This record gives sequence, C-alpha cells and structure tokens, in this order.
Amino acid sequence: MANRIRFKKEVLEALPAPENGRSTYYDDQVQKLAVRVTSAGTKTFYVITRDGESVAWLKLGTFPDMTVEIARKESQKHLGDFARGASPVQARRVEKQRLTLGQSYERYRELYAKPRGLKTADDTFMIWQRCLGVMPDEPAKKHGRKRQKHPAGVDWSNRKLDEITPGEVRTLHAEIGTHTPVQANRVVEIIGTIYARAAEWGYTGINPAKDIRPFKEQKRDRFIQADELPAFFKALADDTSEDFKHFVLLCLLTGARRVNVLSAQWQEINLASAVWRIPDTKNGEPVVVALVPEALEILQSRDPQKSGFVFPTESKTGYLSPPAKRWQALLARAGMADFRIHDLRRSLGSWQAITGASLVVIGKSLGHKSADATMIYARLSMDPVRASVNTATAAMLEAAGVKKTAQVKRIADV
Repeated sequence: MANRIRFKKEVLEALPAPENGRSTYYDDQVQKLAVRVTSAGTKTFYVITRDGESVAWLKLGTFPDMTVEIARKESQKHLGDFARGASPVQARRVEKQRLTLGQSYERYRELYAKPRGLKTADDTFMIWQRCLGVMPDEPAKKHGRKRQKHPAGVDWSNRKLDEITPGEVRTLHAEIGTHTPVQANRVVEIIGTIYARAAEWGYTGINPAKDIRPFKEQKRDRFIQADELPAFFKALADDTSEDFKHFVLLCLLTGARRVNVLSAQWQEINLASAVWRIPDTKNGEPVVVALVPEALEILQSRDPQKSGFVFPTESKTGYLSPPAKRWQALLARAGMADFRIHDLRRSLGSWQAITGASLVVIGKSLGHKSADATMIYARLSMDPVRASVNTATAAMLEAAGVKKTAQVKRIADV
C-alpha cells in the first residue's frame, strides 16, 4: 500500500505538510493504523477499517500529544471491538447525540421560553446562570452589585441528561432551600421543564425533578397602608431625582410592573385618550393601562416625544435600571420595613378592593391573566376600569395628604 512507513517519533515529526488537502500514511506494524497530515501541519491518528458496508475512520488522537505506542495500543483495542461486531464509531455517534443539560436548556430557551415572552426567558436565564449553569464574570452594573454564583449553586451545563439523578436534584433543592426556599422551587421547576421539553424532542430517560416536593411559599400580601402614605409621600418629595419620583409614582398610579414602567416608550402612550398600551408583559399578552389624571400630569411634564423611552439613559438597554439604592434610602426616610417596588403594584389592586372594585375589574386593571375570567375581561370596557383606578388613586392621594376632595394638588410640587 502506498505511503506505508514504520511509525516512529522522529519519522512522524519529519513528515511534510502538503501544500493543500491532506496526506495519509499507514503504519507497517498495525495494518489499519494511519496518520493524516493536513496543510497546516496537524498530524492525527486514525483507525481505518470496514464497518458493515462502509469504511470507518475512527479518530484516536493528535500527534505528538498521543504517542506512537499509545496509538498502536488504542488501535488494536478498537480493531478488536470491530471484530466482535461492536462498532466504536456507532458508539461515538450515539454518545454525541446524547444531549447535555446545557444544550437542552439552550434549546428550551430558544424554542419555548423566548416565544412565550422575553421577560420569562430573561428571568429563567438569571436563575440558570446563578444556580445551574456557568456564571459569567461580568463587572457590576452602575448602582448595583456584582452578580455571583448562588452559595449552593452548581454547574451542570456539561452533564448528560441521563446522568443527573433524582437524588442529586433533591439534594440541590434542599441546599439552595436553606438560603432561598422560593428560588429552590424555581430551580426544580426549570429542571423539570427542561426535561419535559427534551422528552417532546426525543429524550426517553427519566425526569429527575419529578415528585420533588416544593418548599411551602407564603403568598406576599404587603401593600402600602393608609397610615404609611403621608410619610411615604414626604420621603419621596425629599428625593433629589425627578426620574426616581416619577418612576415611583407611575408604578403606584398605574399598577404596572417596574420593568414595564422603566422601559415604557412614548409611541405606546396616547395622552389624548389617557391610555398606555404595554405590548410585552409577563403573561405574554399586551395590556392596556388606564391613565389617571395624576399619571397624565407626570407624563406630560416629561416632555412627550413621538418615539423613544419615557425614562431614557445612556445604557445597554437605553432606559433606566431599577433604582435599588434610592429605593432603600426612600424606605429608610419613610420608616417603612419589608416593602418592595413590586408592592406598589399590589397597593393599587389592594386599594381598588378597599374602595369596592370587583375582582374582575382589578384583574383587568393590572393585566392579570386568568382562564376563568378571560371572557369577562374581553367584554369589559375601559370605563369601569378607569373609574376604579381613579377612585383608588384618589383615596391613596387623599390619605397621603397630597389631594383633597374635589381638589387636585400638583404632584410635581410635593
């Protein structure tokens, strides 16, 4: 056979690289052991033999990382497998087709999570990085802390799906739960969903997250109380940032989620009709928000444009980031404990209930998605929603001492 030589270290080192393409040389001791030389000078060992009706090229390793002696031993072992009818090439092909948790997560994220709402995909991605995958070494954002791996987090991104056991998932759930029980539940939900989607795409193994009992979660019911409103509004008035004041007030007066308020764009807002159409929400459907007079006044003071963000800034997103430090300073001045930005949204709904609004109207106001109330939502006009939001916001502003009956005090002057 052409190009058959005695494989030795010095002989292989002297093999020339072809000007283009590849050259193949065969060992004169192990008949089916070959080395292939590329135009870049890379030299790779292969076993070349018949595998059924085709010729198989089984890659062994690269010279000189793999020595001639090791290449001969490996080739003889694989040739023995071929002789017994066990194809190492087929075994490698099957192994390559076994998906890792990381590959399955990426497929789930692109084909399932993103089409159902970018917010959901982003939230899941944060938990994936912190608890299950690789946490990138990124600098801290302005006014924020550097993101770090969860103390009990793991990197299972390169683990094969069928290698992860129920016991491992149960242990991970318990260890994360000692720090953050709610997040531990979300981690198990993500793992379970990844495996469920993988099963739809051909995975036939077990789902290791199945039957793991979640930690009990206490539904949060915190909202701003009547006796807290005066101090809260005074503390807000003392802040030096108009952007922050407007952000907090719009969260309270519209009941919109903070990310929707911060990312609001002028083309979504119709000041003449007093409505704000949020195109991308957590539930994956657009929501129309009724703008009360006080919210309109704030928006008009921000110099409305035909396009662009309501809260623009020079950043990667183009709009303001959640003001975590200012929020904590505001709570300290107001003397309020255990109150989150999201509780402003709950406060509007709670005050609507206090002032007599129905659950259907509250759901419509806040853009809640409910299978039982969907048809009723579809028949509701904006009139009862607007009346309910007006009543609730007026009650809050009166309790805060910034609005009297039949008299509106400019929020900007607070």
